[in-house]
Amino acid sequence: MIFLSGCQKEQPKKAPLSDGLPDQVLSNATMVFTQDGVKRTVIKARTVAKWTSKDLTQAESLLVDFFDEQGEHTSHLVADSGWIKEKEQTLGVWGDVRVTTDEGVRLETRTLNWNSSTNKIITEDFVKITKDKDVMTGYGLEADQNLKNIKIKTQVKGEITGKKKSP
Repeated sequence: MIFLSGCQKEQPKKAPLSDGLPDQVLSNATMVFTQDGVKRTVIKARTVAKWTSKDLTQAESLLVDFFDEQGEHTSHLVADSGWIKEKEQTLGVWGDVRVTTDEGVRLETRTLNWNSSTNKIITEDFVKITKDKDVMTGYGLEADQNLKNIKIKTQVKGEITGKKKSP
């Protein structure tokens, strides 16, 4: 989930379906991205249409798991639809997008871009971040994929209690 961090409202671009039929159409597909031999991302999708010459894959009903440099699971993403560039190892998703970290931080938005080389996620849309009873909202976000370092760009509002939920 990468790409723009400017002031423009940019949404992930959908695959150019009008540019001809895909080379492959798959159901219940799984893609694994590695970096230096370590599993960094696993993408599962209900349906996938792939254009090999464009390094472009369009997917529906995405489930994405992210891993750190040691291959340990860090976060999970769910989205309605998205595009994937396998060679670049980038991903753009849209629809009902939710990211949940293993530490319990939850991000909700309409669009998100991710880049494996920077491990950054970016959106210009409205975001809601929840941890325990703390809630922050705003427009535009740049964060690491673990949601530990988060920058909300504009119209930031929050309700911070500093107290954890009781079990």
